[in-house]
Amino acid sequence: MRRGSILLLLSSASITTASSTPRGVSPEGTKGFPSPNSQFRGERDEEYAKLYAPSAEKTFTCLTNPHVSIPYKSVNDDYCDCPDGSDEPGTSACSHLPHKSLAIRGFYCKNEKHTPAFLPLGRVNDGICDYEVCCDGSDEWAGVGGVKCENKCGEIGKAARKLAAERERLRNEGARKKKELLDGAKTMRIELEDNVKTTRVNIEELEEKVKWLEVQLKETEEKERLKMVKQPKEGSNLGVLVSLARERMQDLRTSLEKIRGDRDSARSKLEKAEGILKALKEGYNPNFNDEGVKVAVRAWEEYLAQEEEHSENRAEERDLDSLLGEDEIDWEGFTEVDNITESYAPEGISTWVHSKFTGFRQMLVENGLLAARSDDGIPESRALASARQALQTGKTEESDAKSRLETLLSDLTYSYGEDDVFRPLKGECISSQFGEYTYEYCFLGTAYQKSLKDSSSVSLGEYSRIEVDKSVNDASTRGIFESGWEEAHDEGLSGVSLIHENGQQCWNGPRRSVKVDLYCSAVDELRSVKEEEKCVYRFEVGTAAVCGGENVGENVRDEL
Repeated sequence: MRRGSILLLLSSASITTASSTPRGVSPEGTKGFPSPNSQFRGERDEEYAKLYAPSAEKTFTCLTNPHVSIPYKSVNDDYCDCPDGSDEPGTSACSHLPHKSLAIRGFYCKNEKHTPAFLPLGRVNDGICDYEVCCDGSDEWAGVGGVKCENKCGEIGKAARKLAAERERLRNEGARKKKELLDGAKTMRIELEDNVKTTRVNIEELEEKVKWLEVQLKETEEKERLKMVKQPKEGSNLGVLVSLARERMQDLRTSLEKIRGDRDSARSKLEKAEGILKALKEGYNPNFNDEGVKVAVRAWEEYLAQEEEHSENRAEERDLDSLLGEDEIDWEGFTEVDNITESYAPEGISTWVHSKFTGFRQMLVENGLLAARSDDGIPESRALASARQALQTGKTEESDAKSRLETLLSDLTYSYGEDDVFRPLKGECISSQFGEYTYEYCFLGTAYQKSLKDSSSVSLGEYSRIEVDKSVNDASTRGIFESGWEEAHDEGLSGVSLIHENGQQCWNGPRRSVKVDLYCSAVDELRSVKEEEKCVYRFEVGTAAVCGGENVGENVRDEL
């Protein structure tokens, strides 16, 4: 036993006779208070057995109140004399005292063939057989109400040993699973550290590359500066081409103006002839038998019918107005080839001409006769555009690498529990149904509540942090039933909890949150969900991440 333990264990071997140990006193001694008698301090644990041995004066000294002494015959006389209840270990007389003030752990049940245990003093001689603690029935020694509790430690002990063996097997399996998690976490960390090193080297290389590309861009800008074509030089290949195109466009424009003039003149003459025929039709007398007039009138009616079927094409007229009504082409800005087709041609012709001019312009650029245009409208050569694009790509790669390094470093310093045990579990999800809902829990992620009625889903909180309560596994804090804890309960909680916060807002309440208490389990499972207060939940989740290591079976008693 470690030094400073609050449990004072007395060896039964130090008790000389059965009669020297009062009923309900454990060979393991007091609840854990230091010996009130200075002569016993620092002595071996078995020396504490003498505390319940009668003194030479046949008196008993209260264990934690040494100033109070009573006749030894008053021990277990069903009257509470000591403020710490130490004089009534075998009755319920001191059960009214607060548990924290008691110097004893309760009524001791020997439970041969099973595990010794302590029963709260208030349940001694209450007429109820408390087999879950005292399987030997010794707590009802007075036979209150004629109750006699037979000894069932044989069968209960057998079942307990079977349960303990299965629990030990599961814990060992959980320990094996935990080792796999730890091995996986170690491998993941090594890979992460390698990625950090590789990324840092990559960033250094990219920084040098960007510097080199910046130099290359400046050199290319200098080389290409004189090649930038803004206006065609007189006598150059492009100048000749522009001159010929300009003359040809002027000839076409002149011809188009002449054709339109001739058309308008013919249209004017036609309108005069139409007026004469109209007057003839309206003024002639059909009673006169003039065949020439009748033929002319019938021809005029047929002409009008045809004119209705072939109405004037307004779209063509608008196209002609557009071609002849706009200002002349700005040939000085010929480098903006696309504007010619868009401004001086009908829509159908414009599309066709645009594609031809685009291909023609690309040919000029590729042959060095015309500069390419950058996105900001400044003409630049293909070589300059390529150098600029290469620099931009290099800067993007450098930025992406630095962002990736930040993510890796953040992950490397993130708290995944002791030895990164939760790292392999991140993103793993489990679910279970409780009442009208299915609850889904994702390790180090999000907890959800999903309705079975309408399939709606509510976030109960995002992972925030790990909390560890070391007192959970402290045997002295389990209460008075710790001896029978293994047999009477599910696997106990580990004291490790995962806190999830900032879930969906609760109507007229706080944002939802979950405290996930973990226990050892070979498989990931969600065994319990409770809403402890409005929109504040508590899960019990099993995982191998909190299972024991090499000494996983140490909590299983040897006698089992």
